[in-house]
Amino acid sequence: MGWRCLRRACRYPGRGELGLDISVVIACYNGAATLGETLEALTAQQAPVAWEIVLADNGSTDASAALFAAHARRHPGVPMRAVAAPERGKSHALNAGIRAAAGRSLLFCDADDAPAPGWLAAMAGALEDHAFVAARIDLDALNPGWTSAYRGNAQAEGRLVALQHAPRCLVAGGGTFGFRREVFAAVGDFDPAFCYLEDTDYCVRAHLRGIALHLVTEAVMRVRCRAAPKGIYRQARNYARYRALLRRRYAPDAAPLRPGPCLRLTGRMVRLAAARLLREVGVKPRDPLVLAQLNLRLGTAAGSLAGALAYRVSPA
Repeated sequence: MGWRCLRRACRYPGRGELGLDISVVIACYNGAATLGETLEALTAQQAPVAWEIVLADNGSTDASAALFAAHARRHPGVPMRAVAAPERGKSHALNAGIRAAAGRSLLFCDADDAPAPGWLAAMAGALEDHAFVAARIDLDALNPGWTSAYRGNAQAEGRLVALQHAPRCLVAGGGTFGFRREVFAAVGDFDPAFCYLEDTDYCVRAHLRGIALHLVTEAVMRVRCRAAPKGIYRQARNYARYRALLRRRYAPDAAPLRPGPCLRLTGRMVRLAAARLLREVGVKPRDPLVLAQLNLRLGTAAGSLAGALAYRVSPA
């Protein structure tokens, strides 16, 4: 299908007459180490649409704001604006960025990822026909080879994963998706109750309003994985904790909290911690992939237990 670039002016509350097709929103907290690479990949995008980049600074204390300002000066052809989002939490930053954005459609990019060439054109084209879209993921470009082995992802294989409980809808990573502004009007803000998995929650809420998620295989987002053992553990723990909140909210048949599953999960944590310790002290070979897998499993177990206790649902 040919391009239908809607360059007509459009009024949004408080924004005046606008003529932008796309706003790319970046939620950023202390992202200076990787933000430059993200911005270089963004400003190199080519597409026959009017677009901008909006940085929602979530109270960064590093050089993120200065780096963004310097990049904007070097690339005057791409409108770039920073907005303050001082209330901590990614959901707060995303909501602030959306409200400051001038585009009729919104794309999202994490401050440690980088879109591949053609991402903007493919996503903008897909938004002509679909209200809610997600890009394919590339796990190889920004990571050591072993990281994609522990962090397998359906979007890297060209498909979307379905939630494993009700309502069993398709979900995508928030740094890979985009939607028309009317989706935001229908679904509302990203929920600050989700310190993690706010993107999964958004996909569920969109699904419950009858908004289908469409995968754009021609659009590729290069995603950076955690490589340090502590980072892998923390991410896995946080994801598992908030998966319990998802079950609490959306799975009416979620089992109530019982002691048995919690005790079994505690035993699993002890075994995994012992296996990790043997690798870390050198009793067994210090293979980075094996360590990553152990930290992933241990973090998942710890987060599942924490989520079960916090939200009163049985561990998955």
